Amino acid sequence: MTEETKRVFVVCSDLMFSGGIRAEGSSQGIVLEFIDSEERFYQALESFRAVLFMSDLHHHKLGGERAGELVKKLKASEKNKDAYTIAWGKHTEPELLKSATRAGFDKVVPRSLFVKEMPEYIRQAASRIQMSA
Repeated sequence: MTEETKRVFVVCSDLMFSGGIRAEGSSQGIVLEFIDSEERFYQALESFRAVLFMSDLHHHKLGGERAGELVKKLKASEKNKDAYTIAWGKHTEPELLKSATRAGFDKVVPRSLFVKEMPEYIRQAASRIQMSA
């Protein structure tokens, strides 16, 4: 695989979070694949190798149980099964966070912790992309 085929998949419709993720990705020189529909998710699965999958559990189309379905499909994909997966949601909805853990996300955190740790997730993804190039 070449470097250009590796991506960070992002499911996020919150403008503030999306802006921060875009800025960090740009500063690390990596390409982010923002996913806003199931169709786009399947296109990304076919076209790219995910090194990181980040999902907002409150996304208007792909949040909640849908996020769990997406992570299961990602992990079932031969070329994407090794992607590190992170989901975040409101700390006031512990059942939503627990359901994401049960669905198979590698890490599930409250929104406040995601904001704090997101730059490190992106840096680690950039390292994985560079190491395998």
